[in-house]
Amino acid sequence: MIYPFAARLQTWISRLQAAQPCSSQQTAHDMVIDLWIAVNSELGAPESLIKALHRRSFSQAHGWNGVGSAVAYWDLDEEASVRVYLHDDGAIVVQQMDAENREILFTQPGIARVGAAAASIPESC
Repeated sequence: MIYPFAARLQTWISRLQAAQPCSSQQTAHDMVIDLWIAVNSELGAPESLIKALHRRSFSQAHGWNGVGSAVAYWDLDEEASVRVYLHDDGAIVVQQMDAENREILFTQPGIARVGAAAASIPESC
């Protein structure tokens, strides 16, 4: 039995929350896809979907817009109701894209921002 998209999405977001920050769009892409594949495999997605996800690359040909720019994005589902943004520093943002709901579902800063934030903390803290 395949679980509904909402259940797979929530499981995937919980896995993203537990993951370490990424250092680039490519490493963020690899993690996003690897976790999406794992969740779909565990929650009963058809083998055809799993194989298709394994073949995806970080390219416009595979649905990524803005590859090579500061922010690339991919619509996670065919209805384009959830969009994944990957920033060049490895930051990840997942946003609900329904017409009446543009909620941010998940954010994770990239390693460059995590390092910059740590560097800006005075030593006395």
